[in-house]
Amino acid sequence: MNRRVHPDFKQAIRLLDKGQARGALELAERLVASANEMGRLDGHICRGMVYEDGGIDLEPDFGRAMDSYRRASLMAPCAYTFIHLARMSMKMKNYPEALRFLTISEDYEQTPEVLLGFGLYHEAHLPEGASAAKSYFVKAALRGRFAGFFGYSRVARSIDQNFRALGMDCMRIASGPFIALAIGLRARYQF
Repeated sequence: MNRRVHPDFKQAIRLLDKGQARGALELAERLVASANEMGRLDGHICRGMVYEDGGIDLEPDFGRAMDSYRRASLMAPCAYTFIHLARMSMKMKNYPEALRFLTISEDYEQTPEVLLGFGLYHEAHLPEGASAAKSYFVKAALRGRFAGFFGYSRVARSIDQNFRALGMDCMRIASGPFIALAIGLRARYQF
C-alpha cells in the first residue's frame, strides 16, 4: 500500500517512539474524526499502534489495538492492514486467528513482512514447525529483510543446528552492507 501518510500520523509515530503515547493517541483520535477517509485510515492504524505498544503514560491495551486494526482492515483491506491483525493475534497467543490473518494478507500480496509473520508463526510451534519457519525466514532474507537472517539463526540454534545458524550469521554479515545499500531502511522492517 504505497501512499502518502498524513503529517499528524508521522508526528504521532515520533511521539510514540519517545514513549509519549497520550500525545500520539490525541493525534490519532483527531485523525479518526477526520472527514478525509485516508486520514481516518491513518488514525485507526495509529490508534492501534498506540494501544499495541503503549508508552510511559499509557498501558498497552491489546483489545483496543485489535479493534482499531479491524476498522482499518475494513476501510482498506490489503496485506498491510491484515499484517497488523496477525501480529496482534500472535501477541495475544491466538495462533489460529494469526494464521487466518496471515493467509488473508498473503492473498493480497506476499510481502517480506508476511513471510516474516509466517516464520514467527511456525517458530512458535517448535520443534515441529522448525523447517517451515526456517523456509519462511530464508525467503524473507532473500527479499532483503535482516529479520529473516536473525529468525533463521534463532530457529536453527533452538533445534541444535548451530553450524547452520553460524552460516546464516556469516551470510548476514557479508551481505548486510549490500542489502542496506540496495534497499535502505526497508531492510530493517519487522513483522
